[in-house]
Amino acid sequence: MGIVQPDFRQFTKVGYEGRLSVVSESQVHQDGLQRYLVQFTSGELSRADGVGFVFSQRLPCAKNIQRIVSIFVNQRGRICMRAFAELERASAFVKPLELGDCVEMAIDLTNQVCCFNIWECTDSGWPDLTGKPASSAELNFGGRMSSLSQAGSWHG
Repeated sequence: MGIVQPDFRQFTKVGYEGRLSVVSESQVHQDGLQRYLVQFTSGELSRADGVGFVFSQRLPCAKNIQRIVSIFVNQRGRICMRAFAELERASAFVKPLELGDCVEMAIDLTNQVCCFNIWECTDSGWPDLTGKPASSAELNFGGRMSSLSQAGSWHG
């Protein structure tokens, strides 16, 4: 599916074009603030490309999108939440993702808020995090997670 560099800072997808790639950590997070920074550096971005967080009780999580609960920003900049086969598009959005953009995702699992920032990268290849992002949006996902949990579809 892909190659991960030894320092875990770069993933290169190899094959399986058009299929979901899930890059995960070695542990499941249940609370606190988690931050991720992703940059698409080559190839072409498709409408299906994006960056998100999968809610799962175990690793590895399912790779079939019909079997996951997640929050993500798609290539068009739309923030969405997937609960198994159901897809909700939030009113929040960021600018469309382009090659070279750095996509920051900060998800506060305790307060149930997710923030996406799009940073323009500098000549060094890293964003200037002392300035302001080119685009930013926030989503409070607590209400939806509560209704899923009460319905027995997902327990987080």
